[in-house]
Amino acid sequence: MPRKLWQVKLTCPHPECNKELLSSAGLHQKIRQVVAVGKMYFVASESLACRRCKRTLISWSHDLVSQLDIGHRVQFPCILTSKLACDVEVASLMRQRGMVSSSIQIQRKLQERHDEVWMQKTVQYLQDCKASAVTWGRILPGPFEPAPAMPPVPKHQGLMQVYALDVLQRLDEIKATITSRYGRILKMDSTTNGARKLAGKSYSTATWATNIGNEHGQVIMSVLTASYRSGLGPMVEGLINRYRMAGVAPPEVLYVDRDCCGNTPFRRMFEEWNHMTVLLDIWHFMRRFAAGCSTHSHQLFATFMTRLRGCILMCHTEDLKALCDAKRAELEAGGRNPSEADVLRSVSRSELALHCRRITRGIEETEARIHSLVQAFDGDAGRDSLGAPLINWARMSEIIKSQMKHVSCLQDPPGVKLYTETGTIEKGGHRLPTYRCLRGSDSLESFKLHLNRFTAGTLQSDTIFQAFLLDGLASWTDVTQHPIGYNHLLHHAVKSLSEEGQDQNTVPYVGPRKPTEELMGVEYLYQQTEGVLLDFKLGVRELESSEVSLDIPRINTPSARKRKEEGEQTGTSKRK
Repeated sequence: MPRKLWQVKLTCPHPECNKELLSSAGLHQKIRQVVAVGKMYFVASESLACRRCKRTLISWSHDLVSQLDIGHRVQFPCILTSKLACDVEVASLMRQRGMVSSSIQIQRKLQERHDEVWMQKTVQYLQDCKASAVTWGRILPGPFEPAPAMPPVPKHQGLMQVYALDVLQRLDEIKATITSRYGRILKMDSTTNGARKLAGKSYSTATWATNIGNEHGQVIMSVLTASYRSGLGPMVEGLINRYRMAGVAPPEVLYVDRDCCGNTPFRRMFEEWNHMTVLLDIWHFMRRFAAGCSTHSHQLFATFMTRLRGCILMCHTEDLKALCDAKRAELEAGGRNPSEADVLRSVSRSELALHCRRITRGIEETEARIHSLVQAFDGDAGRDSLGAPLINWARMSEIIKSQMKHVSCLQDPPGVKLYTETGTIEKGGHRLPTYRCLRGSDSLESFKLHLNRFTAGTLQSDTIFQAFLLDGLASWTDVTQHPIGYNHLLHHAVKSLSEEGQDQNTVPYVGPRKPTEELMGVEYLYQQTEGVLLDFKLGVRELESSEVSLDIPRINTPSARKRKEEGEQTGTSKRK
């Protein structure tokens, strides 16, 4: 009841009223039952009237709650849909649904907790009835009222509806989180995961999802397209404008899975970033050579792919020497006198990946090593124990002819830092730095596994699909920055208020963020197919459109029956 309790001035949300002040119209006649974790409570509200449009609004609607300042807004405890009402703590559990658990698992945990609390209260009631029967048995004979039945807990479909409404209410904040990210090294990849879940008028219109990430593993843009790599010009233009408006230097490197060399239309999209180098991802290059093998289940396939990677990359000499010195010191501390071969054998792959940076070998050396590797595994040397050959020479010869021209696109650009130091580890008395590789699009390959989980179910409407997709992108992008929560509105409020009132920064946060005009997800698809996406405010009103009146269950205890009988006899009290 914001106007009644806090004397807050609220305006009519309809545009034709020109922010006419709302006046009080009394208490709303219906209440809502809210489901929380382990309990249920009821929410009442006040009605507000607009003198100009003669409409009556309920103060728990999002259009009115969003007008409050952050200090009063956070006191509103629940999210209301047309038929359900859930506490904010239930909605916060659903925000981790894509990466931790499904909505069905969350609903089962919620049901288990409500069952346990209901049984505890039932035991307390029955125990009180037993004690009352001993005390009042002669005055009030007869059985007690049975314990009230447990109110039903919403199904997982209802929880998803609450989650969708929660996302729609935070959509501007979510888009601002995604469009406020930049990167020095960008990665671009396309996938079909989750892109074919659109239902209704947009069914079967989206076939590919194109994602752009940075060197920190964050996804800074994701769009849906009708076909592979079609109509990406507006996306690239919006990305360039984002960097220009923020005053951020253009990226140095862009890793792609195709269209890496030549004057292709894809490269001409980035002609404004003429100093950016477009490189081919090494993993995709290796997968093309894997197609020249007879089968991936061959006994020598893993060995062939490992040596193919060695043909392209090698360990940094200084890093390898420092690691070998540390391993030698470890072996000598154990009473051994190791040789160079013993030291190299003691170095594991995980230690090489953690402490040794890798660099490319150069065009000529890489080409020579690849030719030698293919010849080494061709013929009898590449047969397994059953005599099956590893190399299909007809396919492999065509692959060599078509792919060797891309070896120059694999080489590291000079002067670009492709590793970042994450810390140090002491090994054998030596302090070794640990590195994280920024090369390639491995982070996007990991993201594609989770993209299908962000959009629940098998088919979704365009508005709900857009809400699920953007919330998943924001959670994935911000998971390393703010481990204490994803509500950036609260982060910004705590930061600004602590700086104003206490002259200190309580929460490390960079803001405020404002969304750009870039199109993402389904919005970008509709730009190609001339579709219209429902405005998120209309989606919120659609989910909030109707109210449900609930009767409060009452327990007829012996003392309550006694007061009722006394009131009926005197005619001074009547219960409805």
